[in-house]
Amino acid sequence: MAKSNNNTPVNPYIVAMSVLLPSFLSLAASSATNVCQPNIAGFYGATQYEANTVITCYIISAGLMLPVTGYLVQLIGKKLLFYYSLWIFALGCLLCIIAPNLQALIGARVVQGVGSGCILPLCQAILLEVFPKEQRGIAMSLFGVAAMFSPLAGPFMGGYLTDNWSWQWVFIINIPLCMLSFLLLKLFVPDDKPPKSVKKKKFDIVGYISIVIAMACMQIVLDRGQQYNWFDTPWICYLTGICIFSFIFFYVWELEYDNPVIDIRVFKDRNFLFGTTISSLINVMLYSTLLLVPMFVQSLLGYSPSMSGLTMFPRAIICFAGLLIVGAISKYIEPRLLTVIGFLIMAISILMLTAMNTTSSMESVVLPNILLCIGVPVAFVPITALSFQTMPASKNADAAALHALFKNLVTAVSTALSATFIARVSQVHQNYLVGDLGYHNAMFRYKLLAFTNKFLIHYPHVVAVRKANGLLYKQLLQQARLASFYDVFALLAFLCIAILPLLFFLKIKKVKKTG
Repeated sequence: MAKSNNNTPVNPYIVAMSVLLPSFLSLAASSATNVCQPNIAGFYGATQYEANTVITCYIISAGLMLPVTGYLVQLIGKKLLFYYSLWIFALGCLLCIIAPNLQALIGARVVQGVGSGCILPLCQAILLEVFPKEQRGIAMSLFGVAAMFSPLAGPFMGGYLTDNWSWQWVFIINIPLCMLSFLLLKLFVPDDKPPKSVKKKKFDIVGYISIVIAMACMQIVLDRGQQYNWFDTPWICYLTGICIFSFIFFYVWELEYDNPVIDIRVFKDRNFLFGTTISSLINVMLYSTLLLVPMFVQSLLGYSPSMSGLTMFPRAIICFAGLLIVGAISKYIEPRLLTVIGFLIMAISILMLTAMNTTSSMESVVLPNILLCIGVPVAFVPITALSFQTMPASKNADAAALHALFKNLVTAVSTALSATFIARVSQVHQNYLVGDLGYHNAMFRYKLLAFTNKFLIHYPHVVAVRKANGLLYKQLLQQARLASFYDVFALLAFLCIAILPLLFFLKIKKVKKTG
């Protein structure tokens, strides 16, 4: 059992609640801006691609802090690092509220991301320490409440606050909650300041600069790629080359340097390597659908931000309940079997999304999302526990940081690629469908005549024909976009099945019960 500042025993569940609240805030701050992105763009007179930087810069800047989490923990301890991270996060929220232009808002989001970067791995590392080994399934289910529930609840809260007040309230609401989090950390999280006698390792400035350059280039490419037609633009190609080279340099340098910024050798642990890969795919399913479903209902069904968030909120409730239930039953069921069941449920639910159309009811959107968030905790809890099962306790901080960094990179790339996939594949479908808008197509002639007659009530014949053609072309664009959503959902469902063979590489280590 953990001990508080005055060395009195503290229930690990109380410690868990103290570290889960700031983790919830840091992750919800990412997804809450998804639904208010059009409002931010309109407020500052920016384009959708420019406003998208508000989301991605937060993800990338948070990722930049993950490699140094292990070093900072050895330098000042987990609790003090948690304090500083929370204060920087709150400062970023305040700067977002008063930002006079989009550039200032992006800078404020970078500050907010820097503050949130260390929070999630610190939460995971503290939970792994305060819970005994036989209860790691429960610890990871509680961690999943922050890691999985908060991104799902974010769109609902962001949409509600934006529709009823303004998008600034997405950041205002965080400040009093940050103060409460600070108080809980002060009271219940045990001190772990490293002793002065322990020799501090030197900071690996070369390795850190290389990963900063790599992730900065990656952010620019992901943000601006679609706007500048990706690799048809020379500077996109140059930045991509610098990004790839920097990642390779970082990997080689960290292997050879005596005091690496992050111990990349933890990937030698087979469970950690394959477990992190599989866990990252769960993030792909979660965050891709978190972006695509609101995009679908807002662009094709005409939902408002709050209605869009409302369609996503039931999956947050189901995921929250599922994480607690799976955490309790995970010790009775073989973890790999539980993971397989979870991925199969996710594949079926994402395939159900391909049945949606432009006249779909809210129920037909909500039900697949509920099923998806039954599968997510069923797969997430056992695979996260398996990832750290064979990892030495001394490596937990480095492993948790690298685990979060890898998932952060995969999430950022998959989110950008999902939006690009919709834009590009809809153009492909448009190219195929436009051939049907010709006089050789009897159905086209019939529809054109019908719409022309309707418009003749209000307009002269020439204008009526143009408006009828325009209306039919608008429907074609809508159908092309709908087909692109079908394709991306089918691809995500296929990935759920394709990842399953990696489970055979995971080792199961039976833990003896204490006492």
